[in-house]
Amino acid sequence: MDKKAAIYDPYLDTLGGGERYCLTVAEVLLKNGYNVDLFWSGNQDLIEKAEKRFSLNLKKLNVVPDIFGIQPQNLDLVEENDHLSKFTRRTVNQPEIKIRFNRFFKKIKNSRQYDVIFYMGDGSIPTLFGKKNFLHIQVPFTSQINPISQLNHQIKAKLLSKVICNSQFTARFQEKSLKDKVLVVYPPVDVDKFYSDSNKENIILSVGRFDNILNAKKQDILIDAFKTLITQFPNLNWKLVLAGGSLSDPSKNSYLQYLQKNAKGLPVEFIVNPPFNILQQIYSKSKIYWHAAGFDVDENKHPENTEHFGITVVEAMASGLVPVVISQGGIPEIVDHGVNGFLWKTIDELISKTKKLIDDPETLKRMSEQSLINCQQFSKNNFEKKLMSIINQ
Repeated sequence: MDKKAAIYDPYLDTLGGGERYCLTVAEVLLKNGYNVDLFWSGNQDLIEKAEKRFSLNLKKLNVVPDIFGIQPQNLDLVEENDHLSKFTRRTVNQPEIKIRFNRFFKKIKNSRQYDVIFYMGDGSIPTLFGKKNFLHIQVPFTSQINPISQLNHQIKAKLLSKVICNSQFTARFQEKSLKDKVLVVYPPVDVDKFYSDSNKENIILSVGRFDNILNAKKQDILIDAFKTLITQFPNLNWKLVLAGGSLSDPSKNSYLQYLQKNAKGLPVEFIVNPPFNILQQIYSKSKIYWHAAGFDVDENKHPENTEHFGITVVEAMASGLVPVVISQGGIPEIVDHGVNGFLWKTIDELISKTKKLIDDPETLKRMSEQSLINCQQFSKNNFEKKLMSIINQ
């Protein structure tokens, strides 16, 4: 009898890091003999777009109607969640309650057919009825839970096989009812698709979306730091490259325009919405990688505003760059300070560590070689091995 699995991600149309994670889980399950359904009632062309963006093979993935019916900002479809940091509640009338109960029991019937359900968390604990149920958490939520909700969560948690977090940092903030089920499986990074050019250029690179929302990439901080660096050392022949995506039309992206204005007159280059091959090239040619997401954030009070893992840091290491990155969120789990890169907390540290690498080509070369070795622990192959060992337990 064929094994059946299902994937659910209410944020699928954002095609971010969490979506790459969930769809890679789908690819791994397909590869390991599962029939895989993806609960999604939105744009059906999205899967083809995701295949191209994330370089995945999802040809055998079945897209089926969403039985959970949870969509951000869609008030009519919010049902049984106790606390939703990204969703909104409202009072419902009797007919609606009846509809929701019917839908809830239909969900039980439908979900029991699955050997595995892999569910992207939204800050609540879902009620899942597969043979093995895995809740995946990407964001370290810190919502306060009242006693009644705590009891409800304890009951729901018993239905979960494991809670899979994307980093030790994210795992640290999980509520008490989930603690004994938490495992960390780092996000899959296609490290073998990146390469290091033997003729690297004097480029400091940072990759991240051009927006100023949750865990903003803080490119403004990097521009200011670079300006200080070249002001203090005017003979440096280096440039800063900022690459990343813009969800809106770049000409209408106010944050991107703000950054470009701040960088005017500086050796700073912007690469907006680069295709993967161009991104590979700029990674391969660069020497140093900067990252500032989480700067000036109290990670104990607002962990959601830090980098919860740091996929681009791993991609940079796989391209032979030496990371000089902020010591916040999940990033210290990637970079071994003084071995394959440097961690910093202040702008002065960012500048001084960068100048040390510029002035010491031997240290830069040694750390670059170590980065190429250490990035392998986050490979897609290792991700598959760990994921399947958990599923097969």
